[in-house]
Amino acid sequence: MARSLEKIEAIKLRKQGLSIKFIAKKINVSVSSVSTWVRDVVLTKDQFDKLAENARNPYYGNRLKYINKIKKLTNQKIDRLKKEGIKDVGSLSKRELFLVGVALYWGEGFKKDSQVGFANSDPKMIKLFLKWLDKCFRYGVNDFSVRVTLNISHADRINEVQNYWSKEVEIPISNFRKPFYQNVKWQKVYEHPNEYFGVLRVKVLKSKDFLRKIYGFIEGLRLQAD
Repeated sequence: MARSLEKIEAIKLRKQGLSIKFIAKKINVSVSSVSTWVRDVVLTKDQFDKLAENARNPYYGNRLKYINKIKKLTNQKIDRLKKEGIKDVGSLSKRELFLVGVALYWGEGFKKDSQVGFANSDPKMIKLFLKWLDKCFRYGVNDFSVRVTLNISHADRINEVQNYWSKEVEIPISNFRKPFYQNVKWQKVYEHPNEYFGVLRVKVLKSKDFLRKIYGFIEGLRLQAD
């Protein structure tokens, strides 16, 4: 008797245009049972189109709840792994900082120039480079010449941009040379263009011999690959 009532309810719901999976879950029976019971129910075109639309909608039914659950678990995992990574790095000794700085210069430093130089859009990377120069080689603010590279479309923000970099890397505006403007059309569209601060280029004054020594540091790292 109970099975007959479930079948009647399934047919009723199907005639309303509901999906087989939804019906099975609602009346707590298997999908195969519902499929058998409602196979003779003919859906209208509108009902069929609605089911097809729902099937394509990633947020239909419990999918949004499931997606949010997965996102939450993923974010928790990312946060946990990030904290583990920070803990694994810990505090750098002077020797470790030296090697990190050499690797950093190998990847991002000026190598086709006559002076030591470094450029990046990430203030933290610039600050790590400056820390390397300070802690390992005793170079200070007065040894640096800095320059902002900025797209020409942001020329009206140059004072804001230079003040941003000056504050971030703790180098006075007086050390900043005339900015360089890139007169090219952007291929990338920034969602928050006011958060664009270009690239900061840092040069160490009178550092030709120091650059030659850095080449030796880099070669020392290269030999570790053999």
